[in-house]
Amino acid sequence: MSNIYASLNKDSICEVITTYETPFDTPPSNYLKIDSHDSSLIGKKWNGSAWEEIPVSAEEKEKDGRDWRDVELLRTDSLMLLDDYPQKDNLAAYRQKLRDWPSTGDFPATKPTL
Repeated sequence: MSNIYASLNKDSICEVITTYETPFDTPPSNYLKIDSHDSSLIGKKWNGSAWEEIPVSAEEKEKDGRDWRDVELLRTDSLMLLDDYPQKDNLAAYRQKLRDWPSTGDFPATKPTL
């Protein structure tokens, strides 16, 4: 029998799924025993009897999109400094798509790809 637990924050939202070799006699109060290592539960709320999706506002989605875009630009900054990077033209085009993305109709639903 697996000993799989969802770790819930103070708002009963799953933050982590953890598997233990041996069961707890008394699990921590923020642990909920679950049947499988289902990572789709992360970010969902336990209401006491079922998992619920948490609605995300348009503002939160836009902020998340901009945060992701900023990380992608930061992640690719150093590659642009390499004169011999084999995909430099493609990378430059991708970075331009990232910068333009918030002003397109695809934002924040469809992330640019390399």
